[in-house]
Amino acid sequence: MHLTVVTAVLLSVGILNSVTAWWDTEELQLKCAEFKDVPCGDGWSRIDADSCAKLFKTPTPFRRAENHCISLGGELVSMKTEEQLWNAVCIGRRDNTEFKSVWIGVRKFGEEFSHSDGSEVKVTKWYPGQPDNFGGHENCVEMTHKDWEFWNDDNCADKNAYMCAKKM
Repeated sequence: MHLTVVTAVLLSVGILNSVTAWWDTEELQLKCAEFKDVPCGDGWSRIDADSCAKLFKTPTPFRRAENHCISLGGELVSMKTEEQLWNAVCIGRRDNTEFKSVWIGVRKFGEEFSHSDGSEVKVTKWYPGQPDNFGGHENCVEMTHKDWEFWNDDNCADKNAYMCAKKM
């Protein structure tokens, strides 16, 4: 092979590795290797004994995403236990090949973040330095595309993929 072809191939592999390195952190690999995907039908997967979740990839503002989940008989996924958190993360990792950020069912009520149903957030996975309310208008929460298990506060008007959950 010519040196330029070899260089181009190696450069492509290096770029791919740097882009996907955050995608496969050791903790994430271990948790998702343990994830037992139990289908609930129509693209939904079990996140605990009572609930299933589904990723919707269409970029949508938070409120519209929340309303869509409600119209399906559920809500934006609220990860109230470690089991729900990791199962939702693994569903997002598996189904979100475009590396889009994903709205989850956590938003700011007054000065505090709460689940969409108003309950207290006890299980969190904030990205270092978050929440930061950048620009003073970040009242909704996404799982970031940089590190799937981590959360970031974001402007509710931004358009993200989103994950719904419902009892099934």
